[in-house]
Amino acid sequence: MDRHELIWEYQRSIIDIYKEHDLTSIRGLDDKYQINGRQVIMWHSEATRKCSVKHNGQFNYFKNFDDLLFCSDELLYFTAHLYLYRPYINNPVEEGFHFSGRMVYPNYQNLKAKRYSMFADVTSQKAYNYWDRIGDLIASFFPDKLKPHNVFFPSAIEAIPSDFHNSDNYLWLKDFKENGYVELNKMRKQIVHYTTSDTDFKHKHLERTSDKGAMQALQSERESIADFYKNHISLTLTGLEKTLLFFEDINPKLFADVE
Repeated sequence: MDRHELIWEYQRSIIDIYKEHDLTSIRGLDDKYQINGRQVIMWHSEATRKCSVKHNGQFNYFKNFDDLLFCSDELLYFTAHLYLYRPYINNPVEEGFHFSGRMVYPNYQNLKAKRYSMFADVTSQKAYNYWDRIGDLIASFFPDKLKPHNVFFPSAIEAIPSDFHNSDNYLWLKDFKENGYVELNKMRKQIVHYTTSDTDFKHKHLERTSDKGAMQALQSERESIADFYKNHISLTLTGLEKTLLFFEDINPKLFADVE
């Protein structure tokens, strides 16, 4: 098998994982671009049209949507790789042995575990990138509230005027900002600025090499990373849905003078 054939064989395996673990993206595995039955390309265009007209096209909604699509595809692809490697990562509990009258649980890191850690760190950043683009999208509706260099997902939510805080869709976004996003960003900051997940696992392992219960908990925590990002795929799709619904909520008031 030459390398080109190998690329497609590999891609077929990744697609199998998408289906096995019910993973998807904005475009969907069938390229239908549907969220809860709504065609999201047209929906995004319709929900942002009046804002674009009002502000003379200052924000490039086509570019933003393309970025959301790509970030969503990245999150899907890298999450699938976590599931690809997870069944084969080394487990210290299964490799324990007696030494000097006590059990020792070694971390014989294998290739699959190393790759798993690599993809875990990349996936964290891709999820963050996605929400950063959602922040850009929301901030575009309130261009006078934030300076360009201060636009992030949390700051965009905080910039929404109180007149619109009774929207159920705003309340969902606010709740996510204060909970799910905080957890995600805490992990991302740790990885980007302090310690990679691989190093974190290694040193936590060294602190409990003879504690079977603690080692089982540590291994379970490592293996749960794939499920964590699977859940975040779902949150990204819901987040886009809530954002577009929020725009529909506020368009009549913000752009009453726009046809």
